[in-house]
Amino acid sequence: MPRLSSEKSKALGAHNVQQRLMAEGMSGDLTIVITPETVAPEPTAAAWTRTVNIKVVNTAGETMNWLNAAYTTTLSIADTSTAGTASIVSTTLTLVNGEADIVVSGDAADWLDTETDTLTVGNLTVMGYTVTGGTSVETFTA
Repeated sequence: MPRLSSEKSKALGAHNVQQRLMAEGMSGDLTIVITPETVAPEPTAAAWTRTVNIKVVNTAGETMNWLNAAYTTTLSIADTSTAGTASIVSTTLTLVNGEADIVVSGDAADWLDTETDTLTVGNLTVMGYTVTGGTSVETFTA
């Protein structure tokens, strides 16, 4: 039997990983990881942004890089600021290669000590399995 070139061997290895990850997804080995889960910046009166990374992974922490999907009305934002308002561009979570970066913005207003903004990711249905969502909470801390 002839030997595979290193390029063909690498391609076959990558294909095998992809197939294994898909099989794990089909068996329900899926979890959402939200980073950061919490963040604590200093109070501010300036406009601000933060980026939240959302990944769908297996129990080993490997990203489900085969997952490309848009989940409408899955994201929401809330805040406890008396003066400011937190926002996101869209309530649709668009996963590309199993992950997405969501930008949370706050307007130029007084974001005081202990005020929060919370990005909520709703549950997803992937291959018939419910994958539990979660939150990323920013608490302004003096």
